[in-house]
Amino acid sequence: MSSPTSSPNPAEDPRSLQIASDAVGQQLQQIAILTRAAAGQLGVVLGINQTDVAALEHLITDGPLPPTELASRLSVTTAGITQVIDRLERAGHVVRERQLNDKRRVLVCPVPESVAQAYRHIAPMLNGLSAVLGALDDRDRAVIETFLGQVIEVYRTTLPGSTTATSETQDAK
Repeated sequence: MSSPTSSPNPAEDPRSLQIASDAVGQQLQQIAILTRAAAGQLGVVLGINQTDVAALEHLITDGPLPPTELASRLSVTTAGITQVIDRLERAGHVVRERQLNDKRRVLVCPVPESVAQAYRHIAPMLNGLSAVLGALDDRDRAVIETFLGQVIEVYRTTLPGSTTATSETQDAK
């Protein structure tokens, strides 16, 4: 442990890193904080916890998924994902659908009313972001797309259990 007068070790105190004093780095931090707050508010509106919000977000974004895929995306065990799906099902946000061609295969499907409720809650934010994006000229848009693609790549390659980059982030380079 360092003494109060010694300079902080970046591994112990990230405030000493360059990104902490960089205006863009600070904005990225604010976006991360506000994203968590927005997800927290959505969870309150939907009556579910943050893990369940994350699962529902995957289902809303990508459509029905098998439980094993959802578990992988959330980095939880199969037993853990069963609990998540059970809670979402009890809350009326998802249904399990057996596949006609293989009765052993189950897909977790978001309930349309829950999707609509989630979108109603985040519509003001989405509309505001749409206006911001619509005001960008092609040059600024290209710079921002490249930058955000690189930020996404850093996240994907540094998170535990990360996989190789998708072609969309490779295309952004």
